[in-house]
Amino acid sequence: MTSRGCKSNQRRRENLTLRGCLQGLDNQLIKSFLRSAGSALSIAIALSSYPAHANDPVPTSKEFSPSSSKIKPSSNQEPIYAKHVLSQASLLVDPVTELSIKSGHSIDSRPIESLKPPFRLNSVAQADAPPPQPSQAQPAEAQPSVPASDAPSAPPASSDASQKTASDRWQFSVAPYFFVPLNAEVDATVLGRSTSIDLSLGDILEFDRAFDAGLRVEAWKNRFGLILDGFYVSLKDSGNLGVTFPAGSLQRFGIPFPVRASADASLSTRQGQIDLAASYRVVDTLLSNPAELTNPYPRLTVAPILGLRINILSQELEVDDIRLNNIPVSGLPLPITLPVNQDFSSSRTTVEPLLGAQIGLDLSRQWTIGIRGDVSGFNVGADRNWTWNLLASIQYNLSSSTSLQLGYRVNDFEFADGSGLRRSRVNLNQNGLLLGVIFRF
Repeated sequence: MTSRGCKSNQRRRENLTLRGCLQGLDNQLIKSFLRSAGSALSIAIALSSYPAHANDPVPTSKEFSPSSSKIKPSSNQEPIYAKHVLSQASLLVDPVTELSIKSGHSIDSRPIESLKPPFRLNSVAQADAPPPQPSQAQPAEAQPSVPASDAPSAPPASSDASQKTASDRWQFSVAPYFFVPLNAEVDATVLGRSTSIDLSLGDILEFDRAFDAGLRVEAWKNRFGLILDGFYVSLKDSGNLGVTFPAGSLQRFGIPFPVRASADASLSTRQGQIDLAASYRVVDTLLSNPAELTNPYPRLTVAPILGLRINILSQELEVDDIRLNNIPVSGLPLPITLPVNQDFSSSRTTVEPLLGAQIGLDLSRQWTIGIRGDVSGFNVGADRNWTWNLLASIQYNLSSSTSLQLGYRVNDFEFADGSGLRRSRVNLNQNGLLLGVIFRF
């Protein structure tokens, strides 16, 4: 073969080799371009089908049908969020960032580690990320305002009664309580016969001389409340009591004048109070900075009380024998014992106005202190008719529906009406501890 033919064959082989290399390079570029275009198309379709919020799920390529633009539901596969799809796509690499990583330094002087995954985001990924929130240290006036069109719309209000807030519903509380008097004094007059008893704590702890208990029910809606309170008192004592007999009460024994004598007698006094009242919280405010919404304590409430009180009084005096040490009867020597053997009883019921107020201070979620006081009577229905109560208490909340109550209570009741052998009078004074439980629902 001539030299010219050898050169022609060699040139043909070089052309074929160069053409093959170019063809392989073109195929590789085409394949890379097709893969990139396919990924970009999948992401674009996914983002166009769902809002570009970080928490909105987007379908994967397995859930998307090429023949339809609708998303096929998948109940077994966990939802994939837009930010996850974007973070896994190879197209998210910013060319500037990739160049900076390859060159070993950053264009804007940031560390290279901050530019590596998962911290690298291009403009597409940043569009899916939630907007930056203002710092807590940033002043309120410096915080960027959100346009009304960009703010999320509130869900439509439900008409169901169960969706009402607590302030729109009636809230009830039932509080049974016991009153343990540390001291109880009763000055009583029953059909003109007068005596008195004084019970100490030792006498009261025998539980057959004193019994005090009550039940308080409250219903509140917003600031308006209704109150029903029932309180029952029973005090009695027996033995050697000093009894004053008015003029004419011992006429059958030849004694026409008043006599103070020692007698074997027993006195029983029972009083019931039923309060029907309404209340309104004129003060309901935080004593701390209102901006600190995480700590709504201490909280002060003040609510006056206006209503009616039904006072039910019942007394009974039993006298067996009386002993006269300084008054002779029909010339008999002293001392003289007269068998009286009489029972005297009286009862009265009055309906009277009631005024009061209650003050509460919520110290924390568990502790509350309060003061409650009232006065009633105002001499309505009798010559003398006054009742007042004062209670200072502390509550411990076991839960949102149950509380324990411990308080110190003082109450006084004065009643007098009639004259002579028809006179009834009582002055009942007690002070002691109140123990109760409050149930809310």
